[in-house]
Order: sequence, then structure tokens, then C-alpha cells
Amino acid sequence: MSRLNVLLVVLLAAGAGACVTKGRNFPADLSWIKKEKTHQREVLMMLGTPFMVGNSSGVQTWSYGLYHYRIVGRSYVRELKFFWNDDKTVREYSFQSSFPDDLERAGLRKKRAVPPRQSYQQPRQHQQQPLSS
Repeated sequence: MSRLNVLLVVLLAAGAGACVTKGRNFPADLSWIKKEKTHQREVLMMLGTPFMVGNSSGVQTWSYGLYHYRIVGRSYVRELKFFWNDDKTVREYSFQSSFPDDLERAGLRKKRAVPPRQSYQQPRQHQQQPLSS
């Protein structure tokens, strides 16, 4: 086999297992979020700076996400989106996930006898840095 062919095989093999992760992990327990009560300050303290901000029909939105894409194999997404009232309290929120542990909690996947290897550490509460004046 020529050196070029060997190099091509090595690059293909390395790329087959390649993955890209964007965003930051966050807890799937949303019991702390209360519509019309939870304030943006609390969300910043718990989750840190949003991954994305936006606007939905005039309503400010914040999105948190963890996106784990693989070239070969299953990719996973976890998203949490907040819709804000004018007084900066939660108007609505939406959570979506394709991670196996979230599907198990929703009753959509049977619990495994041996837990899957977690490639992500359990998220810690974010320590909000004071804003400079």
C-alpha cells in the first residue's frame, strides 16, 4: 500500500469517530423554574449566560443548549428555551432532549442494567460574576 493510501485510511478511521460538542451541559431538573415568578437573575445564577438570545413574536427569548454531533453514530441535543415577560420573569419555557437519560426519565426508553458511560460531568451551579459598572 502506498503512503498516500495509508494516510487516507488513517484519516478516514480517525474521522469516523469524530464528534463536535457545542454549548454547555445543564441540569434536566426544571422544578426550580416557576412561571411568572422565576426572574432572569435566578436563571443567570443557575445556568450562566445563555447560548443564544432571540425574539419570538415580540417576546424576548434565551436559549441554553448542549449539542453533541457525531459523524458516525447517534448525535444528541438538549435545549432549554425561556420566553420572558416585560418584568423579566418567566412567561413560558420549553425543554427538549434526545439524551438517553432524559428519554428514560420521560419513560420513553427502558433503564439499562448497566448505566451508560457519561461523557459529561454533572453540571454545577453557575457562579454569576458581578457586572462591572
